[in-house]
Amino acid sequence: MKKLTALLMAIIIMISFASCGAKTSQPSTVSEAVTDTVISAQEATGDFTVTTEDGSYTVSDGVYTISSAGTYTLKGYLEGQIIVDAGDDDEVIIELSGATITCGADSPVKILNADKVEISAKKDTENVINDTRTPGSGDDNQGKGAIYAKCDLKLKGKGTLVINATYNNGIHTTKDLEIKNLSLKVTAYNNALKGDDSVTVTSGTVVAISTNGDGVKTENTDVSKNGVTRGDIVISGGTVTVYAAGDGFQAAHNFALTSADGEIPSVTVYTASYSGYTASDAATTSYKGVKAQNEINIEAGVITLQAYDDGLHANYGDSFDDGTVGKGNINISGGTVTMAVYAPANKTAGGRQGPGGWGGQQTVIGADGIHADGELNISGGLINIDSAYEGLEANVINISGGETYVAANDDGVNACKGSATPQINVTGGYLDVTVSPSGDTDGIDSNGSYTQTGGVVITRGPGSDMAAAIDADGSVTVSGGTLIVLGYGRVNTGGNVKSVSLSLHSAGSHTVKINGTSYTFTNANAYSSTSCYSDGTVSS
Repeated sequence: MKKLTALLMAIIIMISFASCGAKTSQPSTVSEAVTDTVISAQEATGDFTVTTEDGSYTVSDGVYTISSAGTYTLKGYLEGQIIVDAGDDDEVIIELSGATITCGADSPVKILNADKVEISAKKDTENVINDTRTPGSGDDNQGKGAIYAKCDLKLKGKGTLVINATYNNGIHTTKDLEIKNLSLKVTAYNNALKGDDSVTVTSGTVVAISTNGDGVKTENTDVSKNGVTRGDIVISGGTVTVYAAGDGFQAAHNFALTSADGEIPSVTVYTASYSGYTASDAATTSYKGVKAQNEINIEAGVITLQAYDDGLHANYGDSFDDGTVGKGNINISGGTVTMAVYAPANKTAGGRQGPGGWGGQQTVIGADGIHADGELNISGGLINIDSAYEGLEANVINISGGETYVAANDDGVNACKGSATPQINVTGGYLDVTVSPSGDTDGIDSNGSYTQTGGVVITRGPGSDMAAAIDADGSVTVSGGTLIVLGYGRVNTGGNVKSVSLSLHSAGSHTVKINGTSYTFTNANAYSSTSCYSDGTVSS
């Protein structure tokens, strides 16, 4: 029972100077009540100490300046600042062993120069960093995050680190940011996690909260010395939960959900109203679950999205520093994708909707489940879109494997206009589409053609040629596989495909057997008729 399996999986997944003394207060929101039970840390007490056996540092008026490579252990409570200003080739390790650092004049931890810096929360210790500056209170000489670095930055350890940043970003490096093993919670005014060149999470538990910006973000798209375009976000392990007033993930280049070293990542994203936060520029801000300027690649793991805008979104045509342009592709070859995006009842195409669309706090136009400006390629995995304006939308949609379930308020699957001729190609897999039996909706709609040579497709929709279970500006051609149409659809057949007489369009549960395999599905509503086309043996 494929639908039941998808639903069950979705359920299972479900913190110097005189001014440095003030503590950051957590916002009183729904998301605070949820996340405080996941990761928390007690502030340290006692005198602040820095110990090192192989490094060197100076201290003046509560500012500790690390000037060479080495390992430095920090413990106790500091109203002040940690500065790293080491050599170009120096590697600096900062061990947090029950430390609290609070500053309201600059970044509590500011890394000006080094080859790379590693910040480690030691096992069984609780550590807190408080950036208590007010938004917009700084200048260009101040750090842009509670932890701000101008080199590669790695956060790791088997302890706990809690970061509260009321000024700008939580953790921000102008280079690569990597997180491993750590129990990390970041609450920031702007981006919770920002690596200009890249952000990588390989293991650990991460809670990223942005009260006015994006959860996780990259910025640069030039080419590294290895010939790789920068700007990727890669989640290859661990558990990551994002609450963002804006986008959950915003990748300047690619976003990838994959598996490495035996880790299976789990990602949960809440944006805009679903996160409990509202951006100050809510009328113009994007609230997508995952947004990439080039490609989104999902190969393994679990991602659950509750977004006020598109769940997954890839842009086409953005110019990168390396001279290329964004492809706008989304590729899903494995893992589990579950989402519910904002899709109010009786929504019509192009409408400005939503709390705030007409007089509330936020505005969104057409929240799609999965939207690719270029190609959407589904070759594996389990996809369950519980609610959306349009479920799957792309210029070209290729389905060759996996199990995909779509419930939408407008079109369930839509091949829209773009750089290529719109088309939907089904060569394998299982696709189950639900839209209303009435209204201006289509179960499957192509602004070009629909071609099926394999797989199993069940599509529902109204019973007219203007609003249908399946529709195309060009032709709908089935020369292989099985297509079951509940509602209206004008279908051309070829090859060994024949029309099969079935009655599956009434409300309730139905089971159909195709080449010996049983498929069970439920219609919430009754549809006008059943049409079935198959090159195999079909019975009910």
